[in-house]
Amino acid sequence: MENVLSNPAGAGGQTWKQAAFETIFSAHYARIVALLERLVGNRAEAEEAAMDVFFKLYEQPLHSGRDHNFGGWLYRTATRLGLDRLRASRRRRQYEEAAGPDLAAGSCSPSPLDGVLRAEICHKVRATLSRLKPAQAQILLLRSSGLSYKELAAALDVKASSIGTLLARAEAEFEKQYQQAV
Repeated sequence: MENVLSNPAGAGGQTWKQAAFETIFSAHYARIVALLERLVGNRAEAEEAAMDVFFKLYEQPLHSGRDHNFGGWLYRTATRLGLDRLRASRRRRQYEEAAGPDLAAGSCSPSPLDGVLRAEICHKVRATLSRLKPAQAQILLLRSSGLSYKELAAALDVKASSIGTLLARAEAEFEKQYQQAV
C-alpha cells in the first residue's frame, strides 16, 4: 500500500490524518469484518468489534514519513479482540449455566437438526480457539481468512520463512485441543 500518510501541501494536520484513516478504513473494513464474523459467529457482533478495531487505529498517533504496516496491525488487533470476545462469551455462558438451567435454556433457540449440529461444531471450534495461545489462534484465523504466507508474515510481524512451521504447530495444537474437547 502506498504511503497514505504523505501530507499534501497546504493540508491541515487533521485533514490529512482523516483522509489517511478513511483510505485505510475503505481498504480493510470488509476483510476485518469477515475475519471477525468467522471468529465470533455473528455479523452484528463482528461489525461492532471491527468498529472497535478502527477506533483504536483512529486514536493512534499517525506520523507522516514513517512506513506503517496498517494491514498487519489491523489483523493482529482484530484477532486479539475477537479472541477476547470469545473468552468473555465462554465465561458468560459458564456463569449462566451455573446460575441455572432455565437461564441457559432461554439463550438458545430451537432449530433444525443440521443447524444444531453445525452450531455445536462451531461452538467446539470457538472453544478450542479460545484455549490456544493467542499467537496460534491468530495464525489459524488469519490463514482461514485466506491470507497468504506473505500476508501472514506481515500481519504477525514474523519472517515469511517461519510461517509454515508456526502454522503446522498451531494446527497440531488445535487438533490436540479439539480432540480433547470431543
